[in-house]
Amino acid sequence: MPLLRPLSRRCFASRGPVAALLLALSLAAPAQGAPASTQPAAAEQQPGKNAQSKRRSARRSSADGEGEARAARSARSKEMAQERAGKKRAAKRDDASRAERAGTAADADERKPLSKGAPNRGRLTGAVRLRSSRHLKTREGARTWGLPVLVKALRRAAFQVAKKHGDSALLVGDLSAKTGGVLDGHNSHQTGRDADVGFYVVNSKGKTLRMDRFVAFDDEGNAIGLPGARFDDARNWALVQALLEDRQAGVKYLFVTDALRARLLAHAAKKRVAAELRARAAAAMMSPRDADLHNDHFHIRVMCPPSMRATCIEESLARPACAADEPKQPLASAAPAATAADGARASAAQTAADGANASAAPMTADGAHAASAPASADASVGAAAGGRPTDAPR
Repeated sequence: MPLLRPLSRRCFASRGPVAALLLALSLAAPAQGAPASTQPAAAEQQPGKNAQSKRRSARRSSADGEGEARAARSARSKEMAQERAGKKRAAKRDDASRAERAGTAADADERKPLSKGAPNRGRLTGAVRLRSSRHLKTREGARTWGLPVLVKALRRAAFQVAKKHGDSALLVGDLSAKTGGVLDGHNSHQTGRDADVGFYVVNSKGKTLRMDRFVAFDDEGNAIGLPGARFDDARNWALVQALLEDRQAGVKYLFVTDALRARLLAHAAKKRVAAELRARAAAAMMSPRDADLHNDHFHIRVMCPPSMRATCIEESLARPACAADEPKQPLASAAPAATAADGARASAAQTAADGANASAAPMTADGAHAASAPASADASVGAAAGGRPTDAPR
């Protein structure tokens, strides 16, 4: 446009309208071109802004990259830890497999759960140990090895009682030794099918008392030697019910005193428990004659599992009338001194009488023959349940 100015002046001098148009265009050119002087400055400022934006983007990209790197390292560490744990488990499985292959066939049979013989004369292999849990507590010093079916039944029953009544913990005493056989303080408990279980106890306000020992109760349900404590009818019946309704357990007997048995059945009737279940409870709960008084615990016995019928004997074996662990009757001190012949004749007569009584009397709870006393009300129950047990459970 500056080039038009000289030309516009000459044209203006010669021609009026055309000259005026050219003059107007020449004057308007600087106004239109004025912003052009500011454009370089804006162009100079734009690179600075772009540089700052690029730096900010670079910093953000760097931070994002570091975060991704940390996440990748963490994921890799977890993968490596899982891989190491998997290798350890695989090594343990391999060791167990090699040990199993190295063992003999006899060792493999010994590891298989098996109840051999009768409850009062038998052995146990492949036993499982019962341990304390949230709802079950093993008594200190107790021998808690048993068949898996018994151990699992106790765990399930304790859980069911706690689920129904809240704050509850089942106290468990002796089951069997790890390999079965004679257990100190017991006439049975030799094949992993027996367990001593303490009663649930409440105080005078009905609050649960967690005990670390068995508590004995009188016929009225009052604790002996523990003032204010009482027999917990609700929880103890819940335990009986859970055991009898457990189809996998196969509970055969629940030894308990007649008075406590009556309390439990009365509680069940009050709660309108089904008659069929009450009949089963009446058949399972009993107080064996000539046995220890079960007034401080239940003695639970499960049936022989079907897979062990070839080696497992359901009932206890009878013991001799003069078993070594039975006290002998003292002679009458008021009787006059007898001669040797009289003593021999008396001994022979007594032996014959004992033999007659033994053949005529029913089997007692501890395997010995009972005195010729009338059977209790539980005898009919025992007969309905397939006969009384023939050992003295303790």
